[in-house]
Amino acid sequence: MQMWIGNFYKALIIVSFFLLFPIKASLMMSLDEVNLLNELAPIEDEATSFLETPEIFTSRFTIEEILFLSAILYLSPTHWSVWINDRTYTADDMEDNTLKITKVTNHYVEFELKDSHKKTLKLRSNQSLITIGHRIVDGDARQKQQLLQL
Repeated sequence: MQMWIGNFYKALIIVSFFLLFPIKASLMMSLDEVNLLNELAPIEDEATSFLETPEIFTSRFTIEEILFLSAILYLSPTHWSVWINDRTYTADDMEDNTLKITKVTNHYVEFELKDSHKKTLKLRSNQSLITIGHRIVDGDARQKQQLLQL
């Protein structure tokens, strides 16, 4: 029992450290590779995680007001697929009633919301756009909102 408690506290300290001091480097990439990635596709400051923005979910909005980019499959400027809210968009099918995709790269998707006067927005894979206020957060905000509605 004491060994279990000791391991629990060690794990809690390690998790707390990584939450308080986020590290960009990866075990799979060298520091040079991480720096090159940041040069090619810098992380924009407007994207935040759920832990940093709990106030986003205190207001009520519907799941339809959240756009979640789950994946980008990019082969070339004319051959790509992206998955937004479980719908597949391709170079042949770039818009619907809500949005119009204007540019796709292997790092992000640029699009315009039909109701936002041609304002261009960018999302990376595994990011959500909350259309009310145009807030971008990491992860699937639809799941978080579903938990709040229960």
